[in-house]
Amino acid sequence: MRSMEAAIPLVLAYGAGCISFALLVGRARGVDIRAHGSGNPGATNVGRVLGPGWGRLVLTLDLLKGLLPALLLPPVAFAVDPVGRTPLVAAAVLGHVFPATSGFRGGKGVATLVGGLLALDPVLALVSVAVHVVVKRGLGVVSMASIALAWSFPAAQGAVVALGWGAGRYTHGVVVMVALALLITVRHADNIRRMREGTEDRYDDGSEADGAS
Repeated sequence: MRSMEAAIPLVLAYGAGCISFALLVGRARGVDIRAHGSGNPGATNVGRVLGPGWGRLVLTLDLLKGLLPALLLPPVAFAVDPVGRTPLVAAAVLGHVFPATSGFRGGKGVATLVGGLLALDPVLALVSVAVHVVVKRGLGVVSMASIALAWSFPAAQGAVVALGWGAGRYTHGVVVMVALALLITVRHADNIRRMREGTEDRYDDGSEADGAS
C-alpha cells in the first residue's frame, strides 16, 4: 500500500512533465515544431520558429511543469531524499525528456529542472540561474550555460554542506540532482560536439542554440 501511495505522486509528476507545451503551441499555430528549426520540442526552438513571445510562453509553462508538482503533490520520501520533493522534480524532468505521449522523444529538460529547483530551494535556484546568465554572456553559448546551470545546483548544495550551513537540509537529494545534471549533459551531447568543432550557434550573433527546454 505504501508503494502505491508513493507511486501515484511520481506518476502524476511524470505525467505533468509529459505535457509538451512546445508541440501544443506549435499545433495551435499550425506548425509541427519538430519539423522546423533544430527539431527540438522546447522553448528555444519555439522562439526561433514562431517568435520570442511564443518561446517565452512555452518557457514559462515548462518551468511550471517542474515547479507545481514539487509544490503541490504529496512528498515521496526515499533514502536519498527524506524530504521527498527531489523525486517529484526528477519525475517531471524525466517526463519532459522522455514523454510517453510523444514516443519518448522530448526536450532537454532545463526549464522544467529550473522550475523544480525553485520549489526545492529558491535561493540556490537563483544562484544556478545567475551561473547560467554569467556563462551565457561569457561564452555566448546557451547550451553550455544550461549544462553549467544543471551542475551548479548540486555544487552549491555541496558548498553549503562543506561550510556547515544546514547540512541536514542540503544533503537531501544531492545524488538525484547529480543524476539530473548528468542527464542534462547527455541531452546536450550534440551541442558539445558542435562546440568542439566550432560550429555551435552563439547567443551573441542573434541565434541561440537549444538549451532552454
